[in-house]
Amino acid sequence: MFILNVITAGYMKSFGVIYNAIEIAYPHTSATAGGVMVALLSGCRNFLTPAFGAASVHFGARPVMMFGIVLCSGGLFASFFCESVASLALTLGAMMGAGMCAEGIGQVVVMPEYFRNKKELANSIRVAGHPLGGAAFPFFFVPIFEHFGLKLTFIILSALFAQLGVFVFLIRPFSVHVKMAEVKKLRRENASRRSSNYQITMTDDEVLQEKPIKAKKLDLKLFSNPIYLTHICAIVGLSAALPHAHYFVAVYGKSIGFTLEQNSILLAYQSVFDGVTRLILGYVLDRRVFKKTHCLATCLIVAGIGTTAIPASTDFWVVLFNFSIFSIGSSGYFAIINVILIDQFGGHNVASSWGFIRMIQGALNFIYPPLLGYLMDVTGSCVLTFIIMGIGMSCAGLFIASQPLVARAAKIDMTFY
Repeated sequence: MFILNVITAGYMKSFGVIYNAIEIAYPHTSATAGGVMVALLSGCRNFLTPAFGAASVHFGARPVMMFGIVLCSGGLFASFFCESVASLALTLGAMMGAGMCAEGIGQVVVMPEYFRNKKELANSIRVAGHPLGGAAFPFFFVPIFEHFGLKLTFIILSALFAQLGVFVFLIRPFSVHVKMAEVKKLRRENASRRSSNYQITMTDDEVLQEKPIKAKKLDLKLFSNPIYLTHICAIVGLSAALPHAHYFVAVYGKSIGFTLEQNSILLAYQSVFDGVTRLILGYVLDRRVFKKTHCLATCLIVAGIGTTAIPASTDFWVVLFNFSIFSIGSSGYFAIINVILIDQFGGHNVASSWGFIRMIQGALNFIYPPLLGYLMDVTGSCVLTFIIMGIGMSCAGLFIASQPLVARAAKIDMTFY
């Protein structure tokens, strides 16, 4: 799952660099058109999550993830034949977004089945592939674009995404794993009868034999839970910045004179910082140093402040520093949110609890990027765009911070979280 995320999220996080290349190949492209493309990419990636989550529960995660890989590879291949930005919006935006959605929700369904006691650390390792892919992808994309041009670059990327099918097939279905664990247990029991000194010990495989609660495809009762509603309010604010902040940072960098290489360095550094932060948070939370909700709220509030400060300077190092502060919120949310949802609403319900949040984020991703791009076109500045994104992130942190008050009013025990 880590390797899958390195490639798929590398594309997503580096889309600002990719779009700069598209602007070179297709002159006179407006920021609004770029916002529409980002909206289709991030919107389809999130809005379809409940549907693909239900399909993962019904058909299994592996077939759904494989379908996602086919969509991604096919979208890139089809981009070779596109002659306008509008058609690229469908292939690089909608098809890529839907494919990443199928590949991503399959991981979320599988993760709590395999990892129960170490889910914080396991999830942080899984999601660390997102920013680390963002660090490597620009340096992979730029030289290929410079040597082969945009259209042949699409063919090369299509082939790269097709190879991810190998890693999908390596994710063994949990039901198969349980059967294999049962065989191992029988072999140990047979060996114990032949050796009087043999002592049976409980292994991880035997622990996994305990059948989990049957997964739910769609659980609409979540919307009557006041704690879940705070998550919904948080994602409404957070969607103003994620995941398209990387695109607008690259656009801002270009507007103040940053070269394509400088933008690549900016995104790459932020991705490395993001990935390391996710691993550190996963390790610390696994050791129960502090509450997960406190950590998430702090990360988002601090990140909102850093986001509003990004356009305050045209100096490369100052922009890099403020972008790093933004990364604290990005890394904190994706390293912690799935674990919080599993703790609060159950691993059997994660296809719904995470799926509905992503669906709402997807719907908002059809609105926010074009609106933010339009504000840039009208004002001729990035300041208002980054202020809106920063306020949204800070508000998301405040909603998470309000959960103890909401729980007290609704008489819900949140001591552990």
